[in-house]
Amino acid sequence: MKRMPRHELPVVPTANLVDIAILLIIFYMACSNFISQQGGSLNLPKAAGLEKLSEPLVLVAIDGQGVISLQGKPVSGAADVESAVAELLQDKTTDESRHVMFRCDAAVSRSVFEPVVNAIVQGGGILVAVGEKTGE
Repeated sequence: MKRMPRHELPVVPTANLVDIAILLIIFYMACSNFISQQGGSLNLPKAAGLEKLSEPLVLVAIDGQGVISLQGKPVSGAADVESAVAELLQDKTTDESRHVMFRCDAAVSRSVFEPVVNAIVQGGGILVAVGEKTGE
């Protein structure tokens, strides 16, 4: 009788898996569409005591004509801002993850921006206003 040769299981090389994972991460980062700042120009208010913060999850802006935009897309009013902020922040638990960046043109009247500020707070966001630092 002839004995059958024993077959060993093939060895899968895993040394290059890290390289492949890094290349996939770079590919998806290059192809993804990150949230960008609003395209319009804003004349930001000026203040002396400003500090730099990390980029928040939610961006709300009001341009010089009073157009409200959320995540770079126009919305019809403060009610839309409140519902969108509540939806975007529903699973966020830390204060840093609940920051909502609010950019408003310096020429916009209080009657326009105040309902939006209230909507952000009612939606569960922590307001982070944007301005330009003045020389001290």
